[in-house]
Amino acid sequence: MMPIEETIIETLRRSGPCCLDDVVAYLPNFSWGEVFLAVDRMSRDGRVFLLQLGGSTYQITLRSQFSLASSTSGQKELESSLIG
Repeated sequence: MMPIEETIIETLRRSGPCCLDDVVAYLPNFSWGEVFLAVDRMSRDGRVFLLQLGGSTYQITLRSQFSLASSTSGQKELESSLIG
């Protein structure tokens, strides 16, 4: 794995899901273009998920964080359907 990709993964582990521009701001040693290309590679191979929030704003989520968030919300839905 390339150092920029490792850095992006660590950033997302610490901060949780965040916007592409925030990731760029957290990584001053890399250009916007370098971050964009790394996120693009990681999105294509499934390490991160991209969600378009509007216009040119994208949220980046680690695959493991996405799975955790999905399973947590699914668990809550199951619990509420059993209770209600």
